[in-house]
Amino acid sequence: MFDTLIPSNLWHKAPRWTRLLMIFAAGGLAGLGQAPIDAPALTLLGLGFGLWTIQKSSDTSSFSTGWLLGSGYFAVSLAWIMQPFLVDFPATGWVAPFALAAMAGGLALFWGVTAALVKGRAPLLICLALLAAEVIRSYVFTGFPWGLIGYVWIDTPLYQLAAVMGPYGMTLLTLVMAYVVAHARLLYAVALIAFAIVLQILPNSAPVTTPDGAAIVRLIHPNVAQSDKWNSDKIESIYQHHMALTQADPPVDLIVWSETSVYLPIDVAKSEIAAVAQDAPVIVGYQSSRAKGLYFNTLGIISPQGELQAEYHKSRLVPFGEYLPLARVAGWFGLQRVGFLSGDGPSTLKIDGIGQIQPLICYEGIFPQFVGRSSVRPDLLVLITNDAWFGAGQGPAQHFAQARARAIELGLPMVRVANRGVSTVIDPRGGYGARLKGEDTGFVDVPLPARLPTPFFATYPWAATIFMALWLCVAAFWRRRRT
Repeated sequence: MFDTLIPSNLWHKAPRWTRLLMIFAAGGLAGLGQAPIDAPALTLLGLGFGLWTIQKSSDTSSFSTGWLLGSGYFAVSLAWIMQPFLVDFPATGWVAPFALAAMAGGLALFWGVTAALVKGRAPLLICLALLAAEVIRSYVFTGFPWGLIGYVWIDTPLYQLAAVMGPYGMTLLTLVMAYVVAHARLLYAVALIAFAIVLQILPNSAPVTTPDGAAIVRLIHPNVAQSDKWNSDKIESIYQHHMALTQADPPVDLIVWSETSVYLPIDVAKSEIAAVAQDAPVIVGYQSSRAKGLYFNTLGIISPQGELQAEYHKSRLVPFGEYLPLARVAGWFGLQRVGFLSGDGPSTLKIDGIGQIQPLICYEGIFPQFVGRSSVRPDLLVLITNDAWFGAGQGPAQHFAQARARAIELGLPMVRVANRGVSTVIDPRGGYGARLKGEDTGFVDVPLPARLPTPFFATYPWAATIFMALWLCVAAFWRRRRT
């Protein structure tokens, strides 16, 4: 397509600064496929142009081409990164643009390095190179798989394929589609883009039927501004608001509060929470301490009898937010920060009348290699979060979209409760009904859908992606030999 629209000699004669700006802009256009814009056709256009420019770049500039493409993609898709620094604007607001630049430029290094490694080899291998970049960034330095390329399809029926191939298989599929847009005849490229637009319009999933007699869960959505959450003059009234919402009629089978919703020591609060829960177990979030200065970000289950039935400690902590990476090295330079301790990894907890749940706290829900990877397949995923850190718009929308991705990939329903953001029950195909979002305050009672049979991805998480990658290698070298 782009060979037709932009002749090679015209591209190379353009001023260098113009070419660099266009590559960066193409990456930004690709980033618009992520929530809340949800425009996968723009991702195919942006990535397609980026892949075309990588093939047109010289051996010495292929790194910079890949890096600029990635920088544009991450600068647009991760713009919400600035929001936590704006909560206390006078103190940390100035850091926001530098944080975004560092994050976008740092993640783009993976794109740049992999683009340079495949330059001059079979052209189709650039798709595998960028897949490798997305996989690597999901694991190194504790990993950051936020905004994977394949997530642009979450709001379309196409993401149902993730039950077979998972998010990395969807990422590779998207890259191949972008490659077709870049190099196919104009008519075929336009048809593929039109196909993406049609998918965006169609309903994203068929509804999952709720079984008769399904348990009813109450989601408590307090809508507390981050600047108020730990305000000593307000925390008691916030807590009492939770209690009032919990006590409301009619009685339900399970009640869920959001992350760090209990400011009191849990041994003090558990009895009075149980007293207003009308014989329902209550899932709450709080900070628990092992010793002075050592804390966990914890999810606890309070039984109807007022006992702390079980606890789960958050295992995937947010770098710099909940712990300081390389803290010992940082201490040599005088940098000290009290952080949280890490829990023991994915696990399941049993709740009578509900079944086995996998508890998840905030950031943990973005890791496909973590969610659903406990030794026992759960009946339900329960994610509690505090999306007030993300502000409004892009951050909460993407966090919610990735929760839906986990439900589709694993064939499991998810209870998602946010202080701000979206509180709802997600069915195993990524759909949802009643919800509270953004500035809503109150509670919503939702029946729990049943889980689906174990999908292929849940059992063999890498099989489909490896098969696709091998097939692409054969196609790439066969095409090169034929040429």
